[in-house]
Amino acid sequence: MDEALRIVMAGGGTGGHVFPAIHIAEAIAKKWLSEVVFFGTTRGLENKLIPGRGYRLVTIPVSGFHRRFTLKNISFPFKLIRSLRICKRELNQFKPHLVIGTGGYVMGPVLRTAVRLGIPIVIQEQNSFPGLTTRVLARRAEMIFLGYEEAREYLTDAQRLIVTGNPVILAKPTETKKQLYEFFNLREGLITLFVFGGSQGAMHINQAIEKMILNRDLPKNCQVLWQTGNQHLNYYDAWIKDQKGAHISLYPFINEMAKAYSIADMVVCRSGAITLAELMAYGVAAILVPLPSAAGDHQYKNAQALANMQAAVVVRDDARLYENLRIQVNELGQKSEKRDQLSRAINRLARLDTLQVIVDQIEQLLSQKYSQPFTRLN
Repeated sequence: MDEALRIVMAGGGTGGHVFPAIHIAEAIAKKWLSEVVFFGTTRGLENKLIPGRGYRLVTIPVSGFHRRFTLKNISFPFKLIRSLRICKRELNQFKPHLVIGTGGYVMGPVLRTAVRLGIPIVIQEQNSFPGLTTRVLARRAEMIFLGYEEAREYLTDAQRLIVTGNPVILAKPTETKKQLYEFFNLREGLITLFVFGGSQGAMHINQAIEKMILNRDLPKNCQVLWQTGNQHLNYYDAWIKDQKGAHISLYPFINEMAKAYSIADMVVCRSGAITLAELMAYGVAAILVPLPSAAGDHQYKNAQALANMQAAVVVRDDARLYENLRIQVNELGQKSEKRDQLSRAINRLARLDTLQVIVDQIEQLLSQKYSQPFTRLN
């Protein structure tokens, strides 16, 4: 008798970990009759995104371990023990056929427990420098899907590494450009600068854009679509009311990223792996400001790789951020031919088969591990 495929997705914290999990789960749901349960925390972005998509979310109290001394580390072992207990209980009840980790410290207890229970695990690693949890669990995973070839050198004890690129969903908007401008309360005919610093916002980028608006340093005929992050919205919402003549549309977080990319003439953003995959897919001219605290400086390495191929501009997040960003924003704003060149170059790097490759590899793994067939939908 055919059986529904039971999958656990483990990963959370930021959109860079949550969205790959969602995309993989949705791809699986299109291929098999399936039940999917997500594991995350109450603090991460998954707590907002997962229930809204109809999935069950199991939350665990685990937190990150700080490498420098902090009192927060005192509670780490207690949270870890509680998390392992919850994982054992939930996995025993759900009995998944496969556990898929997409990064973040939440992935550790879930995948470790799965290994102890004899449940196969796979990992989708987004970054060129793999996270600590991925490096620790690499040899236990049946396979690891890599976003970047460069990650191989850090995972030499892994069983199987497959470079797939990072999964993004290409949901092209059905609305006209006019409707998209109206959706974001923007004006047609102006150059649209889309600013975002990841799902949590980015204080230094926000401050640089604030100064550019205050000093009237934006290019002529430029408007700004600005994702500030939840924690910064109230300040900028009040501040922007005093900036007469500025064409600014503020959001704490933008769910409709496809719509935003589709009307953006250029973007200023961090260089997280999923962000870069989206920029490639939509072909957007980008000024990248890598997060300086990213592990192994992987955001800078990712961004510089694109710059070396003349597919993006890189500005360091340092004491000269405002001045360098002002120069690059104005150059791109004034030179449509350079925007077009960057757009074409980054779009050529897009991988459109990532999810198909991941699902095909999962299918092969399932056929090796289980004798019974799972109910297919296509």
